[in-house]
Amino acid sequence: MKFDSKYFDKIRVKPAPEKVAKETFPVCDWPGCAKPGRHKAPLGRGQEGKFHHYCTEHVQQYNKSYNFFEGMKDTEVAGFQKDAQTGHRPTWKLGQNSYAKLTGTRRKATSTARDPFGLFTEQQQAARGGHPSGRALRGTELKALQTLGLDETATPVKVKSQYKTLVKRLHPDANNGSRANEDTLKAVIQAYDHLRSSGFC
Repeated sequence: MKFDSKYFDKIRVKPAPEKVAKETFPVCDWPGCAKPGRHKAPLGRGQEGKFHHYCTEHVQQYNKSYNFFEGMKDTEVAGFQKDAQTGHRPTWKLGQNSYAKLTGTRRKATSTARDPFGLFTEQQQAARGGHPSGRALRGTELKALQTLGLDETATPVKVKSQYKTLVKRLHPDANNGSRANEDTLKAVIQAYDHLRSSGFC
């Protein structure tokens, strides 16, 4: 290592004294004080983001007498504290939403529960509202039901029964080997397969 190398020529442990920038502070906002105001203090409620600049002595005096809730009634203070728990954002009771609060009406809840073990009968599910499958039907499922000649109220049991009936009726063996209904049969099989894969039946 060469100490007279050109690379060590400019290295300094401390910068030159003339290059040290002096921090400048505004004058203390306290009446009659000419010290630098190094410390920020909030102006008060309704003036968020604005500050006084005080020296150390006067910021301590200001902090002792500062009251954010000055001029507010007790009920207003309690309301502010309650709203502060949610960050002053609107909230609703369980089962309500902003639509209900604005219009004064509630949307009817739709049942989305499934009953994979058959604990509820189809009549009980229909009485609770919604489809017996326990969920809202998709457009592709409605189309598959129409292909089978059924509507949206069809139960999984009815779908299986209708599928078996159509396959027996459209199969070439039941029509003396005629393949005239082959396209319809394929559509029925695809519709039933789609309903099974989607969890409808």
